[in-house]
Amino acid sequence: MDDIHVHPLVDADPVEEAATAPGRTLSGVQKKWLVYRTAQGCVAATRLEDPATHIAKFNSPDVPTLVLNEDLSLRLAREVLGTSEVTAAAIGQVEGEDGIALIVERFDRLGDVRLRLEDFAQILERPRGTTFEGKYQGSYEEAADVIARFSSRALIDLDRFFRLVLFNLVIGNADAHLKNFSLLERDEGLRLSPAYDLLNTLVYPRYDRVSALEIGGSKRSFDTIDRDLLTRFGVVIGLPLRAVQRTIDQLKKRITSASALALPPHIQPDDFRARYREVVIANAERMLA
Repeated sequence: MDDIHVHPLVDADPVEEAATAPGRTLSGVQKKWLVYRTAQGCVAATRLEDPATHIAKFNSPDVPTLVLNEDLSLRLAREVLGTSEVTAAAIGQVEGEDGIALIVERFDRLGDVRLRLEDFAQILERPRGTTFEGKYQGSYEEAADVIARFSSRALIDLDRFFRLVLFNLVIGNADAHLKNFSLLERDEGLRLSPAYDLLNTLVYPRYDRVSALEIGGSKRSFDTIDRDLLTRFGVVIGLPLRAVQRTIDQLKKRITSASALALPPHIQPDDFRARYREVVIANAERMLA
């Protein structure tokens, strides 16, 4: 197996607010804190000795539905991909801070032990730069090659990665860049981490409507992504054609019937949940048909 570069893991890394190019993505608009749970609730981790076991992600004044969006995306992912495939999170509050937050459990912690975690931008040595654009330089095929080279269970993780990429595309996540995929230290070696940072960005018209990374040779407008492209992608990264086709059919069935997308009676057409569902169902019907 090739040597994987070891980078210093800094507490700020998982919660950095990337100042990306204006209008490109949602990456730079969300306030995030390191926090930990107490008997009284969540508290900001302000001292070095604080455990920092969770990340609190807040709404933005410009995008007041971010918390609802990610919570809904994670709940949908658990139904579609499986609970163990998705980071644990719940809506809550942080002491001293108004409003709700998404309290995300850090999977790179095991008690007091910090597990090795390498995101794909680090592994591929993409430049951070002043605008953090390096994480958008690459393709999903290139990301799959990272798994093939470094995962201790490469074929299993390639299948998991294929499902995760398709899920991100179907929910309309135009910000699924290289830092949103990681290898995590396990007992058996490095494995693809649980899914995290899942958002439907297409529900916000002012943000990009093009895939964060290339797929099939170029970055794609979401309305041009179809089953043929996704099938070729699955085969190119090393999955059997029959397994790829079966996975696509399975994902379509699970997404379109998911209880997370069920709407309450008498909901208004402009309700965020209705708009979210409309994007996802339209994408599923087109991409996975």
